[in-house]
Formats: sequence, structure tokens, C-alpha cells
Amino acid sequence: MMLQVLAVVLGAFTSSPTPAPSQITSQGSNQVFNGPVAAGAWFRVRNLRGAIEVRHTSGRNVVVSATRGFDAGSDADVRFDVRRDGANVTVCAIWPRTTRCDARGYESDSDSRDWRERRAGKVDFVVELPRGINLLAATGNGTVEVRNTGAEVKASSGNGEVTVIGATGRVSASSGNGDLEVERAGGEVEASTGNGDITVSTSLGPVSASSGNGSIDVAMASLRSADDMEFSTGNGSIELKVPSNFSAVVEANVAYRNFETDFPMQMGDRWSSRRVEGKIGNGGRRIKFSTGNGHVRIRKNG
Repeated sequence: MMLQVLAVVLGAFTSSPTPAPSQITSQGSNQVFNGPVAAGAWFRVRNLRGAIEVRHTSGRNVVVSATRGFDAGSDADVRFDVRRDGANVTVCAIWPRTTRCDARGYESDSDSRDWRERRAGKVDFVVELPRGINLLAATGNGTVEVRNTGAEVKASSGNGEVTVIGATGRVSASSGNGDLEVERAGGEVEASTGNGDITVSTSLGPVSASSGNGSIDVAMASLRSADDMEFSTGNGSIELKVPSNFSAVVEANVAYRNFETDFPMQMGDRWSSRRVEGKIGNGGRRIKFSTGNGHVRIRKNG
């Protein structure tokens, strides 16, 4: 299917007085997309540098605005491509070194030693999204915040905090370096960060979460019967809040003195002072915990 490409190029401008080379100045908002996207289709926004904010709108169209933050010494232009594949739409910030941006992903051959790349500034996106549309929001460097919109949501940052609140479906949230917050999700959640804390609440599990360095706090209002889950952190505590009818086979790579549960647990044959293994309720699903330095706690909701 032919791609329809819309390119909007930020033009030249002047400012007075001229800011110092290290100063970042905002140019002003430019609308780069305004159009309908069908419920159940995917709307994607991809960026190399800059924040992405997604918020609910009661209107029928998806509206995307971009604000360029530039360094006074920067000569790098940014343009915006809007591509359609069927009912889906992808909005891309195209930097001089961007090699690919489409429905499948974003690639750049950026060289941090190139002074032009270091001085190229950033682009911040604001997306107004009607309910019922699936969302992918990804940036290489910057925060991602999604509030009270999105059906299924995939939100990621290479370096920055990621927040998803009020999505009606499943959520995938990830960051190379930053805290993750997923609240009031309507479906299962996958969350991973290389360095940061993870906080998750969802009406329907399962949830899986991993952090290279940070605490994990997860609450689930209900669980599907047979889904396994895994929670791991290199350095930090893990707290899991589950319904009172919770059942599971538990495997926890944690010192016995650092393991707590509100549920009666039948200990297995393989438990030791450095590893906990046992069954809560009728068993069934398998839950694995791992922490290099911290506590593991299984709590009853409420």
C-alpha cells in the first residue's frame, strides 16, 4: 500500500538578542498532524530527542503539535513525516542523521562526537488523542507521559521517565534509564527499566517487571487463572499486592529473612536460607522473584 508522506520543515528564524551557545530556546508550537484515526488502529509518534506528552481529547481528530528547542549555534533542520499504512498513522521527527522511521521502528547513525549533533537541540511533541486508539510513543532521549487515553499503549524512552495513566488496555512501558509509572491500566502490564523504580497498578493481571537498579511496587485488582509472572531487580525491594483469593507457586531468589507474605504458604523441598520456594493456595501459576539486595513482600489488596 502506498505511503502518504507529509513533510513539514521547520524554517529559519532570528531572535534578538542572540542567546549564549549553551542556551536552549523554544521556537514555538507547529501543528504537524490533524486528522482522523479509526478506533482500534495504531497511532505512532517517534522521536530521537525530546519529550512526548499524550493527553485525551474529546474531539474526533488526533492532533500533534511539535515545539523545537534549539541551540543558538545549531544549523540542523528537523522535518516531520506523517505516514499511513492502512488505518494506522506514524508521525516521525526526522533529524539529519535519521536513517529510518516507520511503523517498524526508528534508526539513527548519530555520532556523539559530532558537534552538530550535540548542538541540534530537541523536539517536544504534544499529542491530543481520542479514546479507543492504540498508541505507540517512543523517544531516544526524553520523558514520555500518557494520561487518560490510549487503548493498548506502548511507551518507551532510551533515557527518561515513562508514565502511563488510565490506558484502557494492555501496557508496555520501558526505559533505558528512568523511573516507570503505570497506573489504572485496563489490562496486563510489562515494565522494564535499566535504572529506576517501577510502580504499577492494573485492574487485570498478569504483570511482569524488571529493573537493573530500583524498587518494584505492583498492585493487581484481579488475575487471569494461569498466567505466570516474573519480577526482578538488581538492587531494590519488590512488593506485590494481589487479591485475597490469590494462588501461586512461588520461587524467590532472596534470603529467607527478607521474604514476607500475608498468605499462608506451604514450603517446598528446595527452600533454604537463601532461597524461598513454596505454594500459596492451590498453586497453579508460577511467580518468580529475584533481587540482589532487598526484600520481597506479597500483600493482600486493601
